[in-house]
Amino acid sequence: MENKKAQQQKNQKPKKKRLSKKARRRRRVRIAIVTLPIVIVVLAAVALIGSAVLFRVEGFSLSGEGRYDGDEIVSASGIDIGDCLMWINLNKAEDRITKKLPYIETVTIKRKLPHTVSIEYKQAKVFYGVCVDGTWALTDTKYKVIELLDSEPENVSQKIKLPKAKTFEPGSILAFEVKDGEESPLDTYKNLLTEAEKTSLKGKITGADVSNPAALTLTYDGRITIKLGAFADIPAKLKLAAGAVEKEDRIDSTEYGTLDATITDKAYFRPGAKKSETPSAEQTTAEISPEQAVE
Repeated sequence: MENKKAQQQKNQKPKKKRLSKKARRRRRVRIAIVTLPIVIVVLAAVALIGSAVLFRVEGFSLSGEGRYDGDEIVSASGIDIGDCLMWINLNKAEDRITKKLPYIETVTIKRKLPHTVSIEYKQAKVFYGVCVDGTWALTDTKYKVIELLDSEPENVSQKIKLPKAKTFEPGSILAFEVKDGEESPLDTYKNLLTEAEKTSLKGKITGADVSNPAALTLTYDGRITIKLGAFADIPAKLKLAAGAVEKEDRIDSTEYGTLDATITDKAYFRPGAKKSETPSAEQTTAEISPEQAVE
């Protein structure tokens, strides 16, 4: 009898230990931590595959005006029919367009689900004619090179002569090699123009030559070249020059020539002629003092 009872106890399965509510909660959290990343990866893979299959480029919507036709703009973007719409790098496509098509100033590319690429663009406005190391080019107000030229341009707001540049090609921003402690030629031009705008020369400066920092010049009203020398004492030099060109009894309002204001004591004006005219042999140099300039 005792043996039978012992045998029954031996065959009896041990009872499972019941987990507390707190332990069950911890267990569910551990399971969630393990399975959640797997679920996310699976869903992401499904979404990625789905986007590659469903959202294919089938056409383009273009908005803007300029010299380039739609085919040129689409080709420059590097986006092709059949590309996955969701995988397109919009920023790189925009950069490609403004680089390859310099007469486009800004471009915005957007995805239009399910199958269209929207391209909005704005034509660049020519502002500067720049001469870099003897070669002329057109740029916009941000000094992006739009076009290289064979000769000096006529219909531009400002003409700037500059030294050799680091970057000087269509589609790129004009840039220079500048050593530590030195000023960029473009900064020299900006500072020179800022000082000129503080005088009566304001609004009449049509050009500058900053190719040599020791021999700076400005062009006034497209007809008078103002020699300024180095940037030292530039406010006084510009004040002297402004007074000279403002007084018609010193320099006639239609006269062409060169005004030397490289020193602050006196300015010297030598009459010249238009590019299409031959200078007269009777032209003489006029001396203008600071007192005469401001009389």
